Amino acid sequence: MTKEEKQKIDELVMKTFTLAYELGTNLDELHKQFRQLRFSTKDRDLEAAIVNLEHAFFMTAQSINILKEQTRNALVPLRKAHTCEE
Repeated sequence: MTKEEKQKIDELVMKTFTLAYELGTNLDELHKQFRQLRFSTKDRDLEAAIVNLEHAFFMTAQSINILKEQTRNALVPLRKAHTCEE
């Protein structure tokens, strides 16, 4: 792995982690707001729609967690490359 490749991967990994954490934080805040709305509404149709939306939030959060995990996994070969060249 070249020095340029390592630098590019480092940059991409940091961008991915930053994006994943920002998305996760924003998603969590929106989810909390919808959950509060679901508990405060008397409208059964709205409540059912919000339950479905909460499921979508959950699935998206799972995808973000997978993204973070796979990004961490990408660090393993990068660390090995750093170690081998030192």
